[in-house]
Amino acid sequence: MTHNSDEKKRPSSSCPQSGNNSGPFSASDAYYLLEHMSDGFYMLENDWTFIYLNERAYEILGRQGEDLIGCSAWDEFPEAVDAGLRSAYGQALESGERLQTEIYYKPLNTWFGVTAQPVGKDRLAVYFSDISQYKSVESQLEYMAYRDDLTGLPNRRAALELTEAMITEGNRFSVILLDIDGFRQLNDLYGHDTGDRYIFEISKRLKEIAGPEDVIVRTAGDEFMFLSDRTETGDLDRWAKDILKSISYPVKLSATFNFSTTASIGISRHPEDGETVGKLLSTADTAMFESKLQRGNCFSIYHDEMRAKLERRRIIEDDLFSGEFREKGFYCVVQPQIDGSDGRLAGIEVLSRWEHPVLGPISPFEFIPVAEDSGAIHRLTGHLLELILSEAERWLREYGDIPKIAVNVTPHLLEDKEFYANTVHDLEMYGISPDKLEVEITEESELLTSNLILSNLRKCQDAGMTVSIDDFGTGFSGLSYLTNFPVDKIKIDRFFINLIGRSDKSEAILLSIITLAEGLGLDVIGEGVETDEQLRFLIAAGCPLVQGYYYDKPLSLEVFEEKYLAGRLAKPE
Repeated sequence: MTHNSDEKKRPSSSCPQSGNNSGPFSASDAYYLLEHMSDGFYMLENDWTFIYLNERAYEILGRQGEDLIGCSAWDEFPEAVDAGLRSAYGQALESGERLQTEIYYKPLNTWFGVTAQPVGKDRLAVYFSDISQYKSVESQLEYMAYRDDLTGLPNRRAALELTEAMITEGNRFSVILLDIDGFRQLNDLYGHDTGDRYIFEISKRLKEIAGPEDVIVRTAGDEFMFLSDRTETGDLDRWAKDILKSISYPVKLSATFNFSTTASIGISRHPEDGETVGKLLSTADTAMFESKLQRGNCFSIYHDEMRAKLERRRIIEDDLFSGEFREKGFYCVVQPQIDGSDGRLAGIEVLSRWEHPVLGPISPFEFIPVAEDSGAIHRLTGHLLELILSEAERWLREYGDIPKIAVNVTPHLLEDKEFYANTVHDLEMYGISPDKLEVEITEESELLTSNLILSNLRKCQDAGMTVSIDDFGTGFSGLSYLTNFPVDKIKIDRFFINLIGRSDKSEAILLSIITLAEGLGLDVIGEGVETDEQLRFLIAAGCPLVQGYYYDKPLSLEVFEEKYLAGRLAKPE
């Protein structure tokens, strides 16, 4: 049935050529435009037969030289039915309104943009064009929207949609959140390019660990997420341990630099730990936070008690940030430091305490780490200093002298550029001489890597303050501190004191520490002294300064003043 298609495609009415027409817009003008338009165009009767196709339609459909007039669209192009065109055209005719859609036509491997416009009740005008290039760009943009640039893994957006789909399907599955510990330090010390290389290498290891049904996602800089069909506790335990083990191996980042660290993992399960995306992520995050409290390389599977624990921490954190320390029940106590050879008061250590109006007594072992992690430690220590210095100012007026005041200072505070200036300002405001303040530091690895911490400590020492190492002998590296830091005093940890009379080795270590301190010209004090035997051993060893229950437990400011200042330091008449 092949013949000249122009005759078949031309409208039945005979019209003059548009080029010779100078009157109103005519049918021949319309015909000319249809034949020269860049889009394909055809018209269908309501029985789905073609009554007109322009040249571009034949070209796009690959049917040039054929005659489709009078032929059924669905007989000639049956795959278009599966692509959804027949139902779309039927909808357009039934509604009488223009309809626009996009279809993929498999025989031509082509995406088409289609507009169907009803003409009366019996005919349909259809415009269509090849949009494959547009769809390719759209597909690339969609890929970029759902993929992480660095690792090629799905990103957080993809994870949220996939989790939603798995919930809708009613699947049992687990959400595993993983956070790399210490990644910020790697970025800060060696730059983001090095950090990116590390994350890329870790992502390759995680891909190797993932099973065929697992989905691994990079949700943020140093955070990953797994969606897994593992839900049994034993399976999750083994798999989490494999992940932590894999991450712990050093990553070679250059010819001379390997980096290793730990990770924290939190796990929640659908549906028992949450039936929405938000709830599942929240419970997994709560479990991961529990792992972080264990200081890394741990995993936790969510249980309800974690939520109560997290809510308690939130209350503590919020109240620390409020700055309303007095109103929230924060106060301090002091523990005397005594010269055991004559019973003289040598100093006091200031200790923070919290009687919370809702939670009751909160141990410093609980609220100090929260204050450090949240950044509230700055204001908290500032308030502690104000409490004790304001009392010291009054003691100085009433009794003429005050003992040396020891205050524990964390690495977070020592890394504050304003630490020294703020401390000096507080001393000047209350009229307390710097030589009455002792800055206690605890052995931690962070201290040895910070020039700012070293600078602050040297400034404090130069101003007359005493710098002491608390809990000496059980921390990161005692000898490194003595070598690298401006130290005036060491406080021997109670661990060694408790073993006096019970362990010859511990007593030998004690004697060595005291001898070392003497050789370096450092003062030394024993912590946690509780018995007469311990006191006599320390005095005989050359360490008469002690602190502990043998003399007194931590005392309120009022009790301390009455017991140690009112009689001993009272001004003479």
